[in-house]
Amino acid sequence: MLAGLLTVAGIGGAAAQSPAPAPAPSATTQRPPFAISGWHYERRADTHLFRCEQPQCGAGSKVSYRFYTGGNQMTLDQFRDSQNQVIKALEQRTPGQRITLLGVDGDKGTAVPRMYKARRLTVTPAGASEYQVNGLMFGAQGSASLISSASDEKASNDNYAKFAAAVKLVLAPKTR
Repeated sequence: MLAGLLTVAGIGGAAAQSPAPAPAPSATTQRPPFAISGWHYERRADTHLFRCEQPQCGAGSKVSYRFYTGGNQMTLDQFRDSQNQVIKALEQRTPGQRITLLGVDGDKGTAVPRMYKARRLTVTPAGASEYQVNGLMFGAQGSASLISSASDEKASNDNYAKFAAAVKLVLAPKTR
């Protein structure tokens, strides 16, 4: 489970490969399940990455999301524990980097829909600060991870909220 979280957090990079995969379309021809105006889109394997291009979202801020199949029974306590493990791994990866877990919120139980959210502050060895909101959302159509990062806490939270609304729609049950 930690390896999967580290991959979502941008640490891991291993992925299973099938023999002779078909060439992937270029990043410019692939379209995300949804997009929000004012953001530049990049496709990175199975992750959808957006970079803010306007002052309102904090130019240079990033948001990424990734979808998974359903059936994940992770609890809020397990999510909280996983965040502590991710923080330890990130701090070990970059000596001198300090990460503070500002808060963890989420729904109790394992019924869908539910979501978990962790807020962190990272201070690099050079003193630069970055705020992150990391979330997992679970719905009838599967689950998703969503990560927002910005140099400003309000921008990180606001950007997360904008993308979370769209992710929830993708994960919602299909209706007629």
